[in-house]
Amino acid sequence: MWSVKDKDIELNAGSLETLFGMKAAEQKEKRNLGAARREDKITFICNDKMQNLSILLKQFKCSHEHLVLSICQGDRTHFDVEVLKELLKLLPQKSEIESLRSYRGDADKLSNVDRFYSALVAVPCYELRIECMLVCEETASVVDMLTPKAKLLGDACQSVRESHLLARFCKFVLDVGNFLNYESHLGNAEGFRINSLLTLNETKSNQSNVTLLHYILEEVELNQPELQALPDDLEICEKAAGVNFKHCQSETSALLKRLKDTANTVSSSVEDVTKQYAIVIEESLQACQALDEKLSEIDQKRRELAAYLFEDASQLSLEDLFVNLKTFRTQFINAMFENKSRKESLEKQKNRKKHTDDSKTRQKPENRKRTKDVIPPQNDGFVRDDLLADIRRGFNLKKARPRCTPLERLN
Repeated sequence: MWSVKDKDIELNAGSLETLFGMKAAEQKEKRNLGAARREDKITFICNDKMQNLSILLKQFKCSHEHLVLSICQGDRTHFDVEVLKELLKLLPQKSEIESLRSYRGDADKLSNVDRFYSALVAVPCYELRIECMLVCEETASVVDMLTPKAKLLGDACQSVRESHLLARFCKFVLDVGNFLNYESHLGNAEGFRINSLLTLNETKSNQSNVTLLHYILEEVELNQPELQALPDDLEICEKAAGVNFKHCQSETSALLKRLKDTANTVSSSVEDVTKQYAIVIEESLQACQALDEKLSEIDQKRRELAAYLFEDASQLSLEDLFVNLKTFRTQFINAMFENKSRKESLEKQKNRKKHTDDSKTRQKPENRKRTKDVIPPQNDGFVRDDLLADIRRGFNLKKARPRCTPLERLN
């Protein structure tokens, strides 16, 4: 293709230079200028840390000096828990601090990250200040998050303990179970574990799609209809099913320990930090202690609930208990709906059958026994009397055709 011999096309060098040459030259000049500027910047921070901190600082809509001033004054307006955690991870190392403090050159030649670090390390006890800000933010966040959960757990424990409907329903289930297990070693039981309620929906009957739970609810509807309101008592248990009580306890205990350690550190720090954070840490400590007391009360309710349910207090988990009750509540509601649907279906079938039978009865002819007309035997005397009576009434008797003589036949 490239060996084709033909007249070459003349190039317009001027237009090419105007359209393309100058623009490319300008871009090259800008790239060279940017590279020169980057080369002029001085940094004492490793590339990975510089990149991560640059991304973090871009989140703030204020200058580095304003951020450092907020840290110095303990102003947490611009910070949340995650930002403070990340900032603690990215604090300069000892060697970097020494390099920044020993630098005597022009501060404008330092990178943005280095300038931020230079301003930060000039603040007395800057790391302790950031830790105090973080622990206060965490306390506010944890207390706001766990306080409603603690109240929900307490109300759920109280609801199970005081539910008269749940106790009556379990007693009825116990009677049914003892009757079914009369001749086995399981009969004559005095109680059962609360998670055994889930097995009611797994015990199948001889009838299709009917379980022991369906049967019990049918008997409840006939004899104790007030027990049908049991799902209302268990509704709060369904809400509390997603709360991990042990996690709440461990998180609160860990935070309480950190607050106590921070309070001791602040009390032995410089006067400025002690004056600034002593009261704030104490308030956070009191809020966390109040939350810990609520959780202790819930743990006491858990033990009382274990004794009420005949469960092992050391093994009873509120999370498992409420998850099982949530599942049972769902099975209870579904079984009630299925019983109602089955009853309506049977009623419709009964009505259809009745309608079909009525239609067949109307369309079928009357089954009447047909009898032949029986002509009563007539007596000669009676016949004669009847004929005489007809003659008297002027009845015209049918006359027989006269017989023809042989001569008439020939004619």
